[in-house]
Amino acid sequence: MKPFIKYIISCIVLCILLSGCKTNKNTFIHRGYHNLTARFNGYYYATESIKEGEDKIRTSYKYDYDRLLPVFLVPSNETAKATFPEFDKAIKKSSNCIQRHTIKDKKKGTEITTAGRWIDNNWNVIGISHFYKREFFSGIEAFEYVIRSYKSRDKYKALIWLARSYNEIGAPSQAEPVIGVLKEDKKISKYAKKELPAVQADYYLKRGMYKEAEAALINALKGGESKNKNAFSDFMALLKSRPSKKTRARYSFILAQLYEEKKENRKAIQYYQKVISLKPDYDLVFNAKIKQARLYDLKSGNIAKVKRELLKMTRDVKNTEYLDVIYYTLGEISEREKDENQAIVNYKLSVKNSTQNPKQKALSYLKLGEISFEQANYTAAGGYYDSTMITLPKDYKDYLVISKRKETLETLIGYIKTIQREDSLQYVAKMNETDRTRFIEKMIKRIEEEEERKKEEQEALQAQNDNPNYNPNGVPNNGMPNIGNGQKGDWYFYNQTTLSFGLNDFIKKWGNRKLEDNWRRSQKALTFESQSNTPDDSIAQNSVAPKNTTAKDKKSVEYYLTDLPLNDSLLKKSDKTIIDAYYNLASTYKEELNNNKKAIATFEELNKRYSDHKYKLSTYFQLYRIFTSVKNQSQADYYKNKLLNEYPNSEYAQIIKNPKYIADKNAQKGEVELFYTDTYNEYIASNFTGAYNKCLESENKFGKNDFAGKFAFIKAMCIGKLKGADSLEMALKKVQVFYPKDPVTKQAQDILEVLYNMKHPSEATGEASLINKADTFSLDLNAQHFVVAIYPDDATMVNDFKNSLSNYNTDFYSNEDLNTSSSLFGSSEQVTIIKTFKNAQSALEYIDNLKKDKTVFSGKIKVESFILMAISADNIPRLFRKKQASYYQPFYDDHYKLQK
Repeated sequence: MKPFIKYIISCIVLCILLSGCKTNKNTFIHRGYHNLTARFNGYYYATESIKEGEDKIRTSYKYDYDRLLPVFLVPSNETAKATFPEFDKAIKKSSNCIQRHTIKDKKKGTEITTAGRWIDNNWNVIGISHFYKREFFSGIEAFEYVIRSYKSRDKYKALIWLARSYNEIGAPSQAEPVIGVLKEDKKISKYAKKELPAVQADYYLKRGMYKEAEAALINALKGGESKNKNAFSDFMALLKSRPSKKTRARYSFILAQLYEEKKENRKAIQYYQKVISLKPDYDLVFNAKIKQARLYDLKSGNIAKVKRELLKMTRDVKNTEYLDVIYYTLGEISEREKDENQAIVNYKLSVKNSTQNPKQKALSYLKLGEISFEQANYTAAGGYYDSTMITLPKDYKDYLVISKRKETLETLIGYIKTIQREDSLQYVAKMNETDRTRFIEKMIKRIEEEEERKKEEQEALQAQNDNPNYNPNGVPNNGMPNIGNGQKGDWYFYNQTTLSFGLNDFIKKWGNRKLEDNWRRSQKALTFESQSNTPDDSIAQNSVAPKNTTAKDKKSVEYYLTDLPLNDSLLKKSDKTIIDAYYNLASTYKEELNNNKKAIATFEELNKRYSDHKYKLSTYFQLYRIFTSVKNQSQADYYKNKLLNEYPNSEYAQIIKNPKYIADKNAQKGEVELFYTDTYNEYIASNFTGAYNKCLESENKFGKNDFAGKFAFIKAMCIGKLKGADSLEMALKKVQVFYPKDPVTKQAQDILEVLYNMKHPSEATGEASLINKADTFSLDLNAQHFVVAIYPDDATMVNDFKNSLSNYNTDFYSNEDLNTSSSLFGSSEQVTIIKTFKNAQSALEYIDNLKKDKTVFSGKIKVESFILMAISADNIPRLFRKKQASYYQPFYDDHYKLQK
């Protein structure tokens, strides 16, 4: 009977198990089976995956100690991908669990929410996993489903995570009512009670409510508010509900930061000490010590002890990667002690030891730049600010201010270097021919020696790369592994150990640089000369080499004679450049840097060097204003009298005589502008007589004014309409004579050219005029256009123009994807084609900008030697069949010039 009984029992158990798999029966056995498997199969393994993901987030999270630390560690968009496998696994486990173990009503097919005890837990797991994947809205859906569908205590966990989700997506206003529900509910779960203060702190910090955040964080450190009346029970509950040591350390660090922000240094130091005593990861401990050191009061007597501790930390091997921060902190302390020289030493040590923290290197350079700036050593400051901008994050709080100062210094240093260059050129030009040649030959020799030195360094470096055991001193090099035995994977870039060595060596020297052209420096980077240079070195560095030459010429004396002002006209041009640079330099000192002392010295140096120049009147007025602002009345009166005596009728003199002069002039300007608008409207309405009379009236009513050129141009156009082309031509030429710098002069010139071509068609087009009249070329201003540059066929000019044009396109039209090609055009000309422009307007704008560029048209390349025209793609073959600019020029003048 025993085997039979065993068989019967086995059948019964099997039936129970098989029937237990059904999800449409709500019996004790079915509930027990599904709850058991849902908890210890799906939910357990899903939560383990979440723990693994959270551990990975904790270990890889990088704090930015210059900002408030986060209350919760949430991965960024970039780092979240690393934990996708763990959270995807949790979602899959919980989803399968919900699908297989949700008990449903047999008739309605809906879930019986009171039957399954672990289904809501699995929904929370899915929501948390989506949260960490930064799929916040999917997570919110899951949490809201739990809150809406289940009555268990797990809804409180869903509420906590719902509030966190709203905080994270930047919707704290939606988190507020959720937090309110949790605060008011007396049946809140232990988990929610423990987490609520931290959620509140996160909410307050994101809204900038720092005082409330402090209270919430202090409560979070305790593990939430206790409601037990028994002291022992209260203590035991506190131990159980307290966050982990690492979490408490982070909360304490945030509190210290908040107190530091409020200048409550004593409390801040106490909380930083609490961080240290909790012994979290060393990175947090180290930064807490650094923050403490920066907060100690110089008068407390502890500062010497702090400095000894910091210097002691530099000798600890585990602080190797933090040396830049330690020296930076020592530099800050030296600054507070008014010891700028020692501060500079420490900041330079910080830069030198900054190998893995580009932001810290940028901050150290910034400090050096600020000190140099305050010392008015602007050349050095410019170099330091330039280095700062290489690695300073764009989200740094003062990024735009720093960038602006860097640009100002860059401009200022440009003026200084211009003066140095032109002075040096003049110095060499004034030598007799023998001395000049000897000087240049000496400079060429130094260049050759420098090139030889660099070549030897390159060869030594190449030898070391080819054979890592190579050492120029004959000592075996054991610093790198042997990679020269020819085995597979032994080549440098296949050997990970060697590659890591090279990478670390690079980072140590250069820091973390982006892989891009000119990686050694930032855009338009500046260099500043060594203070130990000799005068001859300075001359060589600043000037004698021509601006636009190729390397192959550097060994010839002629190469260095190109830009020397060897005649009176070139000397005048050089003087003009120096005068402009001096005036702009002084204006920069005054307006941008607020350095009145430097501005005064520069303006006076300009007037001392050049007794008569175009800025003399302006310098008198600027010096009068500066001396007035610094309360030096005697010097202010000196320049006031010079201005009134030498320029009694100038506008500056009127300003001094009448303080309300500017206000009166602005009022008059408004009246002139209204009168001009009426005049223009008369012209547009074809009332040419009325417009002409208004122009005459403006001369009598307003005299010389800002709109005088415009009135003259409208007057000329009215004359043309009333009296014909000959009268128009004479009137436009008067506009050019009386208003040479007014923008209307260009318009007048364009019309005069059209009038000239109308009067002299054969001279303008030659034989091509007959063909042009037949309208050989087609006009489509919206079609794709090219720009053609036609110029003499001179080998030097061709190469220099192509190189300059390529650089110009790279600097100013890098996003346009322009291409250039050159070829012989007829027997004595070259043509360069720049393509492609989307329409005629774009091509014409390019021509206007190109003509104004002094780097393209300089030296032998004169803009007068070039014919620049826009031409549609359809018309290019017709132009090339004739290979004569005169064939297309009349069509271009008629249809394109007036478009501009």
